[in-house]
Amino acid sequence: MDSLIKDVIPLLQYLLPGVLAAWIFYSLTAFKRPDTFGQIVQALIFTLVIQSLVVGLEGLLLLAGERFFSIGVWDRKSEALWSAVIALVMGFLSCHIAHGDRLHALLRKLKITAKKSFPCEWYSAFSSRPGFVILHLIGGKRLFGWPSEWPSEPANGQFVLEFPRWIDSDGNLLPGRAKALVIDVSKVSCVEFAKQ
Repeated sequence: MDSLIKDVIPLLQYLLPGVLAAWIFYSLTAFKRPDTFGQIVQALIFTLVIQSLVVGLEGLLLLAGERFFSIGVWDRKSEALWSAVIALVMGFLSCHIAHGDRLHALLRKLKITAKKSFPCEWYSAFSSRPGFVILHLIGGKRLFGWPSEWPSEPANGQFVLEFPRWIDSDGNLLPGRAKALVIDVSKVSCVEFAKQ
């Protein structure tokens, strides 16, 4: 058992930066965590990229140390430190790329894919169309407002509408007093994006 633990601990230390990057990504984006196997695959992919970057960085720093000046010795501690730094940067960078749809926009322009980088069409609709919406509630009432927050999927969650105003049967906005209103998505039959 002791030999198994001695073999497993270095493996876990090797995989930890990839796990950290994947954890950052799924904690800070609307993407659902995959099942256990999917999480392991994601961590392995992040680990592969991180360890490749660490090897490249090691070569660059050793070359710089030989040619210019040295700031220290490259050892297991410096490798672990740089792995953690690159994991943090990669986790936050992947969040930034996924949130902004920049990579997928480029790939759509090159006709490589038609997908967006958002977790579902519902989330994509709200992210790509900032503006006022009209929530058509079950029972026929309508509510106008600015969606500052919305559910990441259509089945559960809440809308947070700022500047909410009810709409009467003639389509007129009624005076409102609330600064924000929270509406459960189960009360909404459909969402209309208001004309700008």
